[in-house]
Amino acid sequence: MELLRITQEHPYLGIIQPWYEVSFPPEERREFAQLRQLLGCSEMYMNVLLEEQRPVGFIIYWRWDDLLYIEHFAIDPELRGKQVGQKVLPLIINLGSRYMILEVELPNDPVSQSRIRFYERAGFVLNQFEYLQPPYRLDGIGVPMKLMSMPAIADIAMFDRLSSFLKENVYERFYQADSTYKPIG
Repeated sequence: MELLRITQEHPYLGIIQPWYEVSFPPEERREFAQLRQLLGCSEMYMNVLLEEQRPVGFIIYWRWDDLLYIEHFAIDPELRGKQVGQKVLPLIINLGSRYMILEVELPNDPVSQSRIRFYERAGFVLNQFEYLQPPYRLDGIGVPMKLMSMPAIADIAMFDRLSSFLKENVYERFYQADSTYKPIG
């Protein structure tokens, strides 16, 4: 498994876009055109997942000194259930960080529960603190979710600090009044 970072327009974006749009509901993702505008952002890593030189999925994460935040991770729908995803997480975990965080839907149905178990097998812990995913658009509404992390977040003060950091640096940082993104640079 290989991760190929995309930092500018690339033919793989045409493959990633439908996977992105089918894997995440609109309230849980950016518009793909807006995501393209972020390709040059130094903290954001959009990676196509290659297996034997063939795209099999993608992972988008953000990286700072003490925090790695996995924003979106999806496998080609035709390859789901074939253990492709479990080959990717060790590559990300080996990057190392004081905290690794990702958002998951509330465990209210078998699919969400299965997704949580997938991340738990990789070493992530489901934190029990209340969390509202910030909206991706200025006029949007937040989505109740849970944060999973490695290691577990010990207390509400650290949880609030980390979730506020994500809100400011992944979501609100790119808002504009017309719901488009500020250019990077």
